[in-house]
This record gives sequence, C-alpha cells and structure tokens, in this order.
Amino acid sequence: MGKRCICEICTCGRHRCPHRPLGIINRGDKPCMLSEYANTYIKKHAPPRSSFKPKETAMRGAGPMPDKTTFRVDYVKHSTERPYVHQPEVYKPLPGNMDMTTFYKQEFTEKPCLPAKAIKKDGMRKVEARFEGEPTYKSDYRKWEIPGRQRFGGEPDYQPPTQRFDGLSTFTTDYVRHNAPRRKTMKPEENTNMSDQPMHDRTDYRDSYTRPALPEKVVHQKEAWVPPTVPVDGLSTFKRDYQGIKAPRAPSMKPGHQAFQSDQPFRGDTTFRADFKKWPAERPFVHEPDQYIKPQGMMDLRSTTHLDFPAKALERTIAKPPASRRPASAAFDGTTNYKQDFRKWDFGNRAQPKMKSEYSPPAAPFEGISTFTTDYTPHRVGPARSFRPENQALQSDSKFDDGTMYRMEFTPKRSNICPAALLDTGRSAFMYRDQDPLGHKFYAPVSETITELPGHTGSQSLGGKLVEIAA
Repeated sequence: MGKRCICEICTCGRHRCPHRPLGIINRGDKPCMLSEYANTYIKKHAPPRSSFKPKETAMRGAGPMPDKTTFRVDYVKHSTERPYVHQPEVYKPLPGNMDMTTFYKQEFTEKPCLPAKAIKKDGMRKVEARFEGEPTYKSDYRKWEIPGRQRFGGEPDYQPPTQRFDGLSTFTTDYVRHNAPRRKTMKPEENTNMSDQPMHDRTDYRDSYTRPALPEKVVHQKEAWVPPTVPVDGLSTFKRDYQGIKAPRAPSMKPGHQAFQSDQPFRGDTTFRADFKKWPAERPFVHEPDQYIKPQGMMDLRSTTHLDFPAKALERTIAKPPASRRPASAAFDGTTNYKQDFRKWDFGNRAQPKMKSEYSPPAAPFEGISTFTTDYTPHRVGPARSFRPENQALQSDSKFDDGTMYRMEFTPKRSNICPAALLDTGRSAFMYRDQDPLGHKFYAPVSETITELPGHTGSQSLGGKLVEIAA
C-alpha cells in the first residue's frame, strides 16, 4: 500500500486536508476540531440562567430630592467681549487716466473697400409666337341637349280644412272629468292632553337629600419670583470652546486679467482666401417640354356605367298619409277594478290612548331610610385573587423524570472511530510522511514486528518494537 492523504484516510467524511499552503488570513494551519470534540468532550453541569427581567417594584429614594441640575453644577461664568467685526478696506482710485485703447482697435485698422456691384440676372425668356387662347376644354367639349326630367308619382290627396282651428286636442274633447270627494285621512288627530292639576315637581332627591357641611378650601400661597443677582454673560458653549482655525489663505487659481499681446503685425489672410480657386462656370441645362399635338378623331365620352347600366322604366312608390283618427262618440267609462272591489269602512273616532297614573303619594312623612339601607347586609369580602402567573420558575420536589422514547427504545450501537481522528497519536496506524505544495498531508501505513534492533538507519524504534514503513 502506498501513502495516502487525510482525505483518503477519513471514513466519516468530516476530515480534510488543510489545503492552505500559503496560510490564509485568520485561518492558519489549525487541526480539524470536529473529531476532537466528539472524542474528548466532557459533560459539565450548567445551572439554569437567572432571569434578567427587573422586579416589578417602584424605585424610591431614601433622601430628599436634589434640586441641582447639570446646568447649575457645570455652568461657569465667563467674561463677555464684543465679537470681532472685519472692516473692509476702503477703495482708493488709481492715479492717472484710463487707457481706452483695445486690442480690436490696434489690430483691426480701417481699410478702403469698394462697394459690391449688383449682379443682374437674365430676365425670363419670351416666346415670339402669338398665344392662341383656345384651351383643350373648349376644343374637345361639346354641349349636349338634355331633355327635361319626368316627374313620377300622383298628385297629392291632401286638402286643407275649411273650418277654423279651435285649439282643442283629442284628450280635451274625449276626456270627461268626474268630481270625486276627497278621502278622509286615517291618521289619528294630534290633540295634546292638558291637565287641570298643578305640576308635582317634588322628587325623592329634593325630599331626602341633606346638604353636608364642607370644610373651607385650602389656598396655597404662591412663591414670589426672585430674579437672579448675577447678570447673564451671553456666551454659549460654542462661542466659549470654538477658537477658530488659524490657517493661511489658499492661493487663488484664477488666471490674470492681462490681455495677450503680440509684436508681429496682423495678417489678414484666411483659410478661404488661401485655398479658394476660381473655377469656370457654365449655365445650367434647361429642359424644353414637347409641344402639344391635338389628337385626331372625336372623343368617346361614354363610360362603362353608361354602357352596362341602361335606363329602365320604373314606377315610383306613392306615399300615402296616415289615416286620421276619428273621435269616439261614447262617454268615457272610468270604472276600474279598484273602484269596484274596494269597500270603504267606517272606523269612527278612535280614542287616543292615555297613561294611567297608578302612583299615589304616601300619607306618612318620609323617614330618610331607603330600602337598600334597611335590607342590605354587608359581607366581608377579601381582595380578588389575581390570575396572573407568578414570575417564578416552576419547581418540584420529586425527581426529574428524564425517560424519553428515544432513551427507552434506542439500542446503542458501537461506533467505529475514524482513523483520520487518531492521526499524530500513539493509537494511529499511519505515520506522517510528507506534505505537497497544495496542502495535502500524506501518511503511510506502518507494520509492527518484534525483532532484534539492527544497526542500520532505515528503521525507527518505538518501545522495543521495530516499525517498518511500508513503501
């Protein structure tokens, strides 16, 4: 068997090679602690933690309440001074006169120039031949004789009435009004019941109430305000502590206000003047349209519609007015089912309900004792028990029953120790051999034989045993 790394030796899947040849920050080459925890864990007794909830009791002070505030304790009086006010510098005009000469006046001098000549364009070309005022419409158009249209339909049968219009409609002439008496309302009359007796305004409260004597109201005297004897200095904490930052003024990065001047004379050459070349020009080509030639023969003005849809003889539909409505000569019958089936009942005058006064005042004078005072028997009742749970942990004197279904039904099985967890110990069957640049630690299996110790250096002695490393 050859050498194997930790990844190949592990059988539980929790041990791996470091894989950190360069030493990652905050990691180092620490061994895996997963198997170490499972093998060397020591169970310790841990009591339950105490509650951090504060007690539900009001905080009270033993001594009197101090009247000192942070301002009274920490306030220090300082002398006041007027703040510094910067006075701007007074403007002083420069001596001498201002030179009004500009760069434009110096470089751009006046030069004589001739006025531009006007270019006269060629006028519109005129045709020497005489214009014939006969358009295509006059030469091709012929006036046709159209016969008059024949009117279809008979003569109207309407004849206006000979009598004068009286302004009465059919409803006015046919409707006969019947005067029916107004029905009597079924609502009871709203008559107020008045009493001849005087109003009895005596109540139980007025007869039985006894006004107790009240003590005089205590009037507390207000303390008079006493102004402070020390005047306020007007300095705040910011003005007292802030002294300003003393630093030199930053230099200005703004360019100077001096115009650029040159000693060379001004050159009036431009790119257009230097590069422009005058090219010979010719007149543009003007296309002359072809002269109109009148076609021979006569124009056929008949269209497809005239040829395919000839005129046909049709009879026009005669419009008839609606028949007039004749008024009915019989009288209007206003009888309905409601009038025939409805019977009017005589209810008469209903008596209005009245409340009966069953109360009769007692003849004996009031003793001042109510029914509640005479019949009520007081009972001593303790304060109501609070159903709120107490802020104490539930404790029991009996032994804690820790028997669970897992403990009762679980069958312990022997777990084999992973050979990778025993590496670098006395119980390991592998010995460290070397480590590659990628971080894999290789171990080689060992075999034990009890032989005499030879003098060669190709073996290692461990407790009188010859340990040979299998290649």
